[in-house]
Amino acid sequence: MNDEQLNNLFAAARRAQPDTARVERGFETRLLARLRAERAAAVPWFVWTWRLAPLFAVIVIALGIWNYASSGNPLAELTTDYSGEAALVVMLTGD
Repeated sequence: MNDEQLNNLFAAARRAQPDTARVERGFETRLLARLRAERAAAVPWFVWTWRLAPLFAVIVIALGIWNYASSGNPLAELTTDYSGEAALVVMLTGD
């Protein structure tokens, strides 16, 4: 096949108008129905993470309050720790 024949075939292909009447009919409806079906079938995992984020925030806050409430008086614990160390120093040095 020479260049002239090939150019004629390309020109004929450019001039030919494809029949798209069957494809265009109801295209939007079919496309939207397919998108809705795909969206309903597969729920991504990140949707659940955003739905559970408030629950995890409440759990973190509750654990923080529980930790703070159960720690007692930190100054009292510090003085008892220091008094034990002072007794050890007195026992070892004799002062």
